Amino acid sequence: MKILVVMTAKATLHLLDGELHPSGFWAEEFVVPYTLFKAAGHAVDVATIGGQVPTVDRTSVDPQFLRYVRPDGSEDTDAVSAADYVRVIEETPQLQRPLAVESLGEKDVAGYDGIYISGGHGAIGDLPKSDELAQVLRWALAQDKPLATVCHGHTALLGLRDGEGRWPFEGYRMTAFSHAEELVTDMAGRLPFVLEVELTRLGARYEKAEAIWDSHVVVDRKLTTGQNPYSSKALAETFLRQLATG
Repeated sequence: MKILVVMTAKATLHLLDGELHPSGFWAEEFVVPYTLFKAAGHAVDVATIGGQVPTVDRTSVDPQFLRYVRPDGSEDTDAVSAADYVRVIEETPQLQRPLAVESLGEKDVAGYDGIYISGGHGAIGDLPKSDELAQVLRWALAQDKPLATVCHGHTALLGLRDGEGRWPFEGYRMTAFSHAEELVTDMAGRLPFVLEVELTRLGARYEKAEAIWDSHVVVDRKLTTGQNPYSSKALAETFLRQLATG
């Protein structure tokens, strides 16, 4: 099987107060699913807007920061995890030579068994603004491809519309990075939009874990969604099961 991983290429995020905030993709949300996909024997391609080399959010490989983005009482493997994230990122050739989303056609999409959209706050800056990515996802939906997204990867879904102008995921159960989790980041109140609010506005039946940073995964039809970085492992495992069953 072959999986397409879509990820942000933005290294900074333009906040409402004008600050260009250092950002990028969140290491755990790429490394953990990628590692599990490869271990399951799947070929993996990476694509970004413009084929730009993606930038890792430096806080996502800082063991002193990682303790703040996992649930209370969870095991402290932050130093080991951060080192592993850095190693995998450095050793993954697809990250150095990603495909350009704009280069993908309908036949290319047909060649993938599923599409996974990785997250990170940087995704807010480019994924929802790409007409070409929206077209890739429309082809994937038309071909009944399984989709998975985690955290802020859902921003890629915001601009999708069907032939009647409706959001194709209206009425779907899903999760995503929560407003409560946004409020404890240093960007609270300064983001261009809050993902939970936008998904709910479009008609999603939004769900979340009882405690912030806890793992939460939702499956509705061919869409698998994960709430936050800590959900990456469960999301990838769930997605792999969905791919196996078609």
